[in-house]
Amino acid sequence: MKKLDLLEESLLAVFMVVFGLAALLVFKYTSYEVGWKFFILTASFHIFLVILAKSLRWYLPFSIWKFLAPLSLFMVFPDWFLSEVLGVLVFPEDGFPKIGTVSGYMAGLWSIPLFILVYTGIKLEERSVSIVGACLWIGFFSLIIFGISEATLWQMGSWYAQNVKQTHGAAHYVLIPEMVLGVVSYLTYQGFAQSPFLVQVGVSFLIMIQYIGNLGFFYLLFERIL
Repeated sequence: MKKLDLLEESLLAVFMVVFGLAALLVFKYTSYEVGWKFFILTASFHIFLVILAKSLRWYLPFSIWKFLAPLSLFMVFPDWFLSEVLGVLVFPEDGFPKIGTVSGYMAGLWSIPLFILVYTGIKLEERSVSIVGACLWIGFFSLIIFGISEATLWQMGSWYAQNVKQTHGAAHYVLIPEMVLGVVSYLTYQGFAQSPFLVQVGVSFLIMIQYIGNLGFFYLLFERIL
């Protein structure tokens, strides 16, 4: 069983590397509009991950993907809140249809970093890291992953922050909520991985609600109090 786990981890790492290289090629060498580039890559991630998980009988990756899929859909609402209500996030016209003020591909894009974080947390626990230690590591990895995303993706013509304190395009107020989001997604998956899918959908909605609350609180803290 241990060898099978190592094989799964190795092949999944190769998949992530190939996906990253494909993303570079799509953005550098294709002439599609930016929104369609993001959509093609996001859809490809979901399709090929499911194909791999089903064909190779990867229970854990498929289970995590299934849990995160509805959460990724719900995560359109926090982005909509930031862009429409607070006016601190902008999704420029990128050629892809929008859900409210949010580019439609965002409904699937959130799954990618969250999948990496949840899977990593579980593997840390399997290596005898305590749940507290795993949460600390996930918080750190969340800061790295989301921080890099916030600081780089705006250069590709995706979303960008405005009217807030930021460093190299990364808004300050959003980093702690994103760290918490990674940890909460991991802990919630651990608690509800075996639950019926409708229960998982309901839990995903609650994760989204707590994320909006964190965004509102830390926006108030960073932009109005400090």
